[in-house]
Amino acid sequence: MIDFNLYVISNRHLCAPKPLLKVISEILDAGVNAIQLREKDLDDVALYKLAHPISKLCRTNNTRLFINTNVQVAIDVGAAGVHLPDVDDVSIIEIKAQADSDFLVGCSVHSVDTAKKRETECADFITYSPIYRTISKQGYGPAVGLESLKKLTEQVKLPVFALGGVTPARVGECLQAGGLGIAVMSGIMSSTDAGKRAKAYLSALIQRTEKCVRIRN
Repeated sequence: MIDFNLYVISNRHLCAPKPLLKVISEILDAGVNAIQLREKDLDDVALYKLAHPISKLCRTNNTRLFINTNVQVAIDVGAAGVHLPDVDDVSIIEIKAQADSDFLVGCSVHSVDTAKKRETECADFITYSPIYRTISKQGYGPAVGLESLKKLTEQVKLPVFALGGVTPARVGECLQAGGLGIAVMSGIMSSTDAGKRAKAYLSALIQRTEKCVRIRN
């Protein structure tokens, strides 16, 4: 079950010189309850050393931790799951067979076709990007836009997190387009005010949710 709507993606380079563990502690204190450890330049040993204390911290705070790509490290540190890239031939069913029954698999997608493929493979949720133009996602082509997000959410039943250039001011329109929540990296990863930034996103999500409740009532 996906019970979060803010999915924070780590980048220890963005928050340097402050240690990533310290930054994660700050955003957990702010109320974040789902994090993807995305440190793709680390080898298995270095990733495990970084992930182990972060995993302990997340469990203490009832926060779900996902490890990018590395299934074995995710299992070894007791993470909630793994997050796979857009192009990956690894079987999600085989991944889940290696881990506990509640092990979750999230996937990055950049097209409706890939989203549908991941749904048939039994992914638990997807991130769709880049919604807006952003420097960190330039390698994935032009921004797909809100209309594309809306079309994707209408064609898959998976929980979809909007990623790429999402600011607190844009949270509402991403949810209105069908996203369950948002995924954020550079908007939160900071050496000086990560906790404050996280609170801004969480506040925007709460306001949007309350607005929807008022409309339904």
